Amino acid sequence: MTYKQLFLQFFKFGLFTFGGGYAMIPMMSRVFVYEQKLIDEHTMTDYIAISQIAPGMIAINMANVIGRHLKGKRGSFIAVSGVALPSFLIISIIAAFIPNILDIPIVLKAVQGIVIAVIVLLSITVMNLLKYLKKYWYLLTYAFMVSMVVFFFQVPIVVVILSAILFGSIHAWILSRKEVPHA
Repeated sequence: MTYKQLFLQFFKFGLFTFGGGYAMIPMMSRVFVYEQKLIDEHTMTDYIAISQIAPGMIAINMANVIGRHLKGKRGSFIAVSGVALPSFLIISIIAAFIPNILDIPIVLKAVQGIVIAVIVLLSITVMNLLKYLKKYWYLLTYAFMVSMVVFFFQVPIVVVILSAILFGSIHAWILSRKEVPHA
């Protein structure tokens, strides 16, 4: 894949995907994993996880890691530029020429249709990620329990993050002990 192809591919993701990075994930997987076979499924799943935990927008983070994987630091810059440019241009044009765009009935209807498409794309992403989580059922259990505790007892998010760090550290320690043969 050339730098130009990399830029154009990410430009298309940015131009034709509504709903942000999560809506782009199925398209990125289809192109780079299944069609062009440039990234394997396991690596793409790792990149999704990295992009979620890294600060910033997931679309930018995905472009960063995929671009770097394919073409190094320059590829990272080119992919990020490609995915960000369409939004920048569209928002600039809208802000400059149409001050009350949501007051236009056809635009409002289009936005409602886009919401449905985003829900479908996000559902596809969730279904693809669930197949990897089968062997990590305890993570789903933990996420569900944390969601219920936060919802019903209004536990501060800082407590949730600190507990996740604690449980994750304990889990990593247990796994490391299982891998090391005892003498």
